[in-house]
Amino acid sequence: MIGLFASGLFLAGSCMAEPAPVSHFYDEAGQRYLTLRSTSTSGVEVGIRWAADPGSTAAWMGQGTRKDNQVVFAALVDEGQDRGSYFIAKGGESKMEISFRPGQKMPQDPGILGIYRRVSDEKRLQLARKEFQAADDRLNAALKTASRMWPGADKPVAADWKTGWPALLSRWMKIAYQAPEPVKVKSNQPFASDKGDALPEKDVQYWLKLAQATALAYSFAQQAPGLGSAGAWDGEYDDGFGGHVSIRRAKDGRLRVNLSCTRVNENQGADLSGQISPDAVKSKNGESTAEAVFVEAEVPEDAKDITVSLKRAGGFLWVETKRKATPVGSLSWLDGIYRWSPVPME
Repeated sequence: MIGLFASGLFLAGSCMAEPAPVSHFYDEAGQRYLTLRSTSTSGVEVGIRWAADPGSTAAWMGQGTRKDNQVVFAALVDEGQDRGSYFIAKGGESKMEISFRPGQKMPQDPGILGIYRRVSDEKRLQLARKEFQAADDRLNAALKTASRMWPGADKPVAADWKTGWPALLSRWMKIAYQAPEPVKVKSNQPFASDKGDALPEKDVQYWLKLAQATALAYSFAQQAPGLGSAGAWDGEYDDGFGGHVSIRRAKDGRLRVNLSCTRVNENQGADLSGQISPDAVKSKNGESTAEAVFVEAEVPEDAKDITVSLKRAGGFLWVETKRKATPVGSLSWLDGIYRWSPVPME
């Protein structure tokens, strides 16, 4: 589908006097959000997000021009690419209807067609809270199923992962969510406050970002651990939140380890490599552990040395890192529970 991508949510802002810089519409039956954002006197950015799966970031972006009560638009693509079909969004204050522009052969992206009704900020907040709750319910159901259906050695992992979920969510939100600026009011106004509208709980984006993070969580929990690893170190590991670990065991028993992550965006990433000597690799009662000090380049001296502790059991890998100091501005992390997958075939 042209224009379909996964990204941060664009459904933000509030309605103002016409022409509205941002207008919001909602298709309740299809669980689709439509956003029209004015970019100039006649320019309009069109955004559609599907929310049938709570926390989904599946979206379609387009660009066009407004004339009177309609917008003619097509997909937003890179320079030189075909924009595909053209659409007409026609309506007014209460609703917008999207249809294909007449006269096109084999038009594409029919999934954005239909009627969207205007939605107030209060309703959007209610829907965002409801979406987060639906995502949280799906996560709890997935973890409950995992504790019953995963292989014997992996069943306890669901409870272990759930214990660490609040801290993981908090870390993610520190990067993903930025609170809006406080609304400034005159001091002589009754009940004046500089905080009211800046509370996260009153911000649509806050609940949508929570839903997004929770969607990553339930997607991770819904995927059964890979079979065939038998606790071996060799493999590729992912934590479902942009963290990846690659491990290869050499013939002499050394572990070559690469840890990397991109948390929310490329500005919050990390890349760390090192080797663990054979005498630091232990095995007991179906679990294997390994530990070594890795050195991260291009950071302050007191933050260079990182103690990396690994635990391998069943279809998962546990990673814990410790260092004396954290580089300024770094919010990314490598710690967590990672799911094993086999080494790719060359």
